[in-house]
Parts: sequence; C-alpha cells; structure tokens
Amino acid sequence: SKATVSVLYCFLHHTTKMNSLRVATRTTLRAFAPLARVTGLDLMQVRTKVTAAKKGKAAKKAVKKVAAPKKAVKKVAAKKAVKKVAVKAKAAKKAVAKKAAVATKKAAVANKRVAAAKKRAVAAKKKAAAKKNKAAAAKKNAALKLKVENLKLAQMNAAKKKAAAKAKVQAAKAKVAAKKADVKVKKDKIKSSGPVTAQTLFMQQNKGKGMGLKQMHEKFNALGAAEKKALVDQAKKNLAKRQEIRKSMKQPSNKYAIFTKKNFPAAYQSALKQTKDKKEAFKLATKSVSTQYKQSQ
Repeated sequence: SKATVSVLYCFLHHTTKMNSLRVATRTTLRAFAPLARVTGLDLMQVRTKVTAAKKGKAAKKAVKKVAAPKKAVKKVAAKKAVKKVAVKAKAAKKAVAKKAAVATKKAAVANKRVAAAKKRAVAAKKKAAAKKNKAAAAKKNAALKLKVENLKLAQMNAAKKKAAAKAKVQAAKAKVAAKKADVKVKKDKIKSSGPVTAQTLFMQQNKGKGMGLKQMHEKFNALGAAEKKALVDQAKKNLAKRQEIRKSMKQPSNKYAIFTKKNFPAAYQSALKQTKDKKEAFKLATKSVSTQYKQSQ
C-alpha cells in the first residue's frame, strides 16, 4: 500500500545509506535524461520508476528486517538444539568415559587377581619343588643309609661265612685228626696183640741187637724146627688175640643192615631181570629193599 511505501521511504531517508542512494539516484537520472529526451519519456516518469525501484528495495529490506527476528529465533532454537545435542554428546562421552574407567578399574583388579594367582601358583610350585627336593634328599639319604646297612650286613655275613668256613675247615681238620687219632688208637690196640707171623715175631724179639734186616732173615731161616714151632704157636695166639680185638672194635649191625644183608641178593637178581645195567639194577634193588623194610616195620 501507499502508506507502507511511504513508511519505508521515510525509513530509507533516515538511514545513512540513503545518501548513497540519493547520489545513485541522481547519477541514474542524469544518465537517463538524454535517453528520456530521445524516447520522448518524461523525466517525471523516470523519477517515478526510480522511486518505485527504491521503494521495492526498501520493502525487501523491511521484509528482511521483519524476517530477521524469526531467523534469529530459529538460530537460537538451532543453537539450543546444537547445545542440547552437545550436552547429550558430552553426557554420553562422559558415560562412556566412566564405563571405560570402570572397565579399566575392573581390568586392573582382574590383572591384580591374575598376578596374585600367578604369584600363588609360583609359590605353590616352589613349595612343591622344595618338598619334592626334600623328599628326594630323604629318599637319597635313606637309600645311602640302606646301602651302608647292606654293606655292613654284607661285611658281617662275609665275616660270618669266613668264620663258618674257618670253623668248618678247623672242624674238618679236627675230624681228620680225630679220625687219625682213632685209627692210630685202633692200630696201636691191634698192634698190642703182637706179631701174627713167626718171622715178624722173631724180628720183634731180635730188634735192637745190632742185626740188619738181611741178617735177621738169614738167622730166622737158620732156626731149628722146635724154635720155629714155638714162634708159630705164639704167632697163632697173637692172631687169635688180634681177631678178638678187631671184633670188639667192630660196631654192631642195626636192623636195616641185617635186613638188607638178608634180602638184597634176591632183590638184586630180580632187578637184573628187568635191566642189564648193573648200576640201575643196584638202584632198583636198594629201592625195593628199602620199601620192603618200611612195610615190615
């Protein structure tokens, strides 16, 4: 409307920019004056057009100024929205950071627990190793002790065996010596009966008279029949005496020996019928006699 145009025109005239607009208007009018003359346009018409153009520009500026508060409101709303988004983002970031810190703390606690568990495991392993080493040392000491004891026992057994062998040898020697002494006693006892032949009796009677063995033989052969008869009779007496001595020294036979002496010949003949090997026959006969003797008891 005209009123709006007038208001806008007045507003434009009261601004500093209006001076430049006026200068521009004058310059434009001066430029269009010759053109207006040529085309037959009236200067008033040109001025009206310029004024209309000015009014249009002023109207646009007024519209922009009226629209500016809305833009400002939108801008403020946008800033608020951006701020809200920033606040939310900050809160989210803070929450994420808090969660991350909690997670880090939990991870640190878990790491500490793992480290403690590892430490305990290492300590347990060391303890087990120490226990194992101690057991191994104890086992080694026990084995060494057992080895020493076995060695001592072996030495004792060896000493016992040596003593037993020595005692056995001494016993055998004593037995041989006793047997020899017994034989000597028996021989002496038998010899005590005197010579059992006339010649040995003559040699015993003439022993130590300075005659040699050859001379004794010659002298014995030179004896008369009566002298020889006396020697023979004495020798016979000595032989009877010796037989009595031997008979007294002989041990009496036991029942088994008597049974064997009585039954062995028949058993041996029977065994020879079974085998031609005499040794085998002797074994069979001995076994048979032994069985017969056991059955007879």
